[in-house]
Amino acid sequence: MVAHNLINNNQYFCIMKKRDTFLIKWYGPFSTVDDLKDWEEEREEVFNLYAFQAKQNKKSKYYCGMAYKQTVGQRLKNTNHHIHNFENKGKTVLQIWIGTIANIKAKETNVRICENILTSVLAKIIVGEKDLENKTNKIPPINDAYIINEWWKGDEEEIKKRSRGSLPAIIPEVMEYYSEPKSLYGINKLKHMGDL
Repeated sequence: MVAHNLINNNQYFCIMKKRDTFLIKWYGPFSTVDDLKDWEEEREEVFNLYAFQAKQNKKSKYYCGMAYKQTVGQRLKNTNHHIHNFENKGKTVLQIWIGTIANIKAKETNVRICENILTSVLAKIIVGEKDLENKTNKIPPINDAYIINEWWKGDEEEIKKRSRGSLPAIIPEVMEYYSEPKSLYGINKLKHMGDL
């Protein structure tokens, strides 16, 4: 995005706004925190993002969060985490996804930008405030940002077919956020255009 500013002699000059670009590789779904924790401990990647869907009686609740100073598995094991409201609750089906920012060595501010955009998208556009468990971190970032989401099962199989209503189906594959005027654009699913 380019901003044009008028200077005294009626000439324009351009200021490039800062853009943040993130490729998030999501892995899952895991049905328990213990399964996720065991899998995460075997990986070399650093996982800073997580999202889960808790489905009970055909009704879903969603959560998106970050872990920076501890692993995702450790974060979800904290006694006060919302995930414990859904674990072992009869017919609740949990689908937990764990994400790594794959294109850069992520700083805490990078992780927070991704969490803020993802939480804002879920709360304000996709599922609504009432179906999002976490009520914090919905303030959009001050910089323009682009997020590309990839969904993986295990280590090598990218998920192309997505179950209706699942997190891979509802979170857009590509999101473009413009800080002025706080607008978000997205593509739910990329489609094959042709071979070159």
